[in-house]
Amino acid sequence: MSKPVKELITRELASRYGQATNAVWVELVGVDGITTNEFRRALSGKHMRLEVVKTSLLRRAVSGAPLGRLAEALAGPAALITGGETAIDVAKVLEEWLPKVPQLKLRGALLEGEFLDGSRVKDLAKMPSKRDLQGRVVSCVRAPGANLAGALRAGGGGIAGCLKALIEKLEKAAPVAQAG
Repeated sequence: MSKPVKELITRELASRYGQATNAVWVELVGVDGITTNEFRRALSGKHMRLEVVKTSLLRRAVSGAPLGRLAEALAGPAALITGGETAIDVAKVLEEWLPKVPQLKLRGALLEGEFLDGSRVKDLAKMPSKRDLQGRVVSCVRAPGANLAGALRAGGGGIAGCLKALIEKLEKAAPVAQAG
């Protein structure tokens, strides 16, 4: 490959992955083309992308960028999966595909700038996603206010019930007092 072509590819990789903070590194050696295309189609349906990259060019393109930590660990054939909200979303898709494609190997991941080796990538699929965690935080923040509002409504309802019972009692007593 000529030097101008390498520079062109390096610039393209830098523009594509320069700001990426989440990616999963997989190895697809031995996977046939049809399966790879089906896998790519499944990823694309979830707004994710699989790209086989030349490791030396990727290292050069993302040195000093967040993805540089993952690029330093790359050795041998490398396919990067990016997209989704976080690497957790990618790991959940990979967990579905691992039984279907036994040749697919998890090599590493970058999650919010932190490098995870291949053994820890499987654990990512068990983690709640960013959206799930945000939902939990919101419900924890809302819970005290909701409890207070419920207590205030319950107290008001109790008072209203007592007043209604008192009015009904007085209405029943009033006809008896008028008759006497």
